[in-house]
Amino acid sequence: MGTSSDLEKTSSTPQGDKHAAYLNPSIMEADYDGKPTEEDLKTLRRVPGSLPLVAYAICIVEFCERASYYGVQPLISNYVNRPLPSGGNGYGAPPEGTQQTAGALGLGTVTANAVTQSFSLLAYALPMVFGWLADAKTGRFSLICWGVGVFGIAHVLMVAAGAKDLLAAGTAKIPYFLSVYILSIGAAMFKPNVSPLLLDQMTTTVPKVITLDNGERVIQDPESTTERVMLWFYLLINIGGFMGVATSYSEKYVGWWLAFLIPLLLYLPLPLLLWYLYKRLILHPPGGSDLGNVFHVLGVCFRRGGIKRIGRHGFWDLAKPSNIAAYGLNIKTSWNDEFVDDVRRTFQATGIFCFFPIQYINDNGLGSAANFLSTMLTTNGVPNDVINNFNSLSIIAMAPVLNYGLYPLLRRLNIHYGPVARITTGLAMSSIGGAGYAVLNYYAYQQSPCGDYGSSDCEIGSGVAPISIWWMAIPYAIGGISELFVNVPAYGIAYSRAPVNMRGLVSALNLFNTAIAYAIGLACSSVVTDPYLTWDFGGPAIAGGVLTIIFYFTFRHIDQEEFSLSHNKDYHLELEGTVNVVGENELNKTANRPAPIADNEEMMISQKQ
Repeated sequence: MGTSSDLEKTSSTPQGDKHAAYLNPSIMEADYDGKPTEEDLKTLRRVPGSLPLVAYAICIVEFCERASYYGVQPLISNYVNRPLPSGGNGYGAPPEGTQQTAGALGLGTVTANAVTQSFSLLAYALPMVFGWLADAKTGRFSLICWGVGVFGIAHVLMVAAGAKDLLAAGTAKIPYFLSVYILSIGAAMFKPNVSPLLLDQMTTTVPKVITLDNGERVIQDPESTTERVMLWFYLLINIGGFMGVATSYSEKYVGWWLAFLIPLLLYLPLPLLLWYLYKRLILHPPGGSDLGNVFHVLGVCFRRGGIKRIGRHGFWDLAKPSNIAAYGLNIKTSWNDEFVDDVRRTFQATGIFCFFPIQYINDNGLGSAANFLSTMLTTNGVPNDVINNFNSLSIIAMAPVLNYGLYPLLRRLNIHYGPVARITTGLAMSSIGGAGYAVLNYYAYQQSPCGDYGSSDCEIGSGVAPISIWWMAIPYAIGGISELFVNVPAYGIAYSRAPVNMRGLVSALNLFNTAIAYAIGLACSSVVTDPYLTWDFGGPAIAGGVLTIIFYFTFRHIDQEEFSLSHNKDYHLELEGTVNVVGENELNKTANRPAPIADNEEMMISQKQ
């Protein structure tokens, strides 16, 4: 049993590897050529450095993977829920000129919701495991390659599930369900490793004063450089998300074989791109992960203090080696006292994530409820599952308005619109969006020829309510805009306050809370169906409104703290763009260091990533 003074660090730097400069105090505090003075930091404009070619190539890799993923994901509900359309072409497409929806298995809304939610649950819960595996055992690039291989198997099986003979015989469910869950595993292997690999390629690692061609002296800044590459990264993620438009029209007018073939074709460049990148990347070897010790610390705290001690003074002290030694307990520890404080500080910094599940549910609807609502509305030839693309479209359209319009205007007017105020705005907007879904569903039930069972394959009359599906674009867009107010400042708070060696834990907690939203949707499968859909939207909207108020009064003190910190020379994160490099500041300093492979853990991750 060790003590806080003689324990080794929980992870080490492999021979020949090194930390990013912005997390290495010996570099940041030492003199180097072009180092800005305090006056420079206050007065000079910050500009990004040039991006290496491999950074753009990795962004293309992300585009191919996300395009192939989002080409498939929106189609799951229709494929599982709706039956093969009568009078269609046999490949799943409905007859032209009707209001029918593409279908295949006809297993109903309950099963469809269970499949879609369990698929997404795996895709967001397993990255915690695969992120640890990459840090501790395989390295990032190797696991990305394995994930791409798994992806390929899934896409081939999915194309087979679109075969006319299998659809007619009712046996397409075997290759389809295999492909769906294999795809979720491949996505989970890929998801936690790509953006850290991209950030590892950034060669602008310390702020440096340079002179532009026009004679202006500026600071070439790591944060600005990373902001530029991540803007490209997120832009291509959202463009990839629009591949769902092509596959939705394919299922509607051609059939499932083409809808599943398009994602396979988008996937095909991935192996070639990875082969090209292999010899050209900066790769960190696996160097261990602190996540194992985090779970051990939690285990000791719960074993000694029980659930009743959570949140009370002294709860975290129970896992400190000095406390264990003082009580003469025979508990093996491989961490020091400060590591336990690091874990405590991280959970405190990420408490805001607890409010993410209700925002995500209101953003997209409980489970697959939004998709089921869309099957009740008049489409006039528009695929019902294409409308959710307004979520991504609103993000692409509004991000520059906020980052280059609203936020700079508020700064010029000396109006402090802090991160907690922004998150509160986003939570309120998502609740309004949820209420919008509820109102639409209420009127859809009122006007559907099948009444409160309008989403259950209604065959009376036209089978749909005389309400245009385009009305759904409004709550989808409101939900997308709410993400801009919630995600970026929330991640900025977490990364600027959690110790720098705990970024893997921050990522894990973020993904875990998204997984909780899907777990709630999965648990509610039996009620995400007619005649309960109106309350499936209304209930979360009401809960979101209440939690928005609770959130603001719980965390509003952070706004003043962030305002004070923003005036310090070592803390200039504006918490409004996609800035990802968060160096050390007075809140996140720690003596413990992760292995270099963990320096760029999933910073500012988006749920769409």
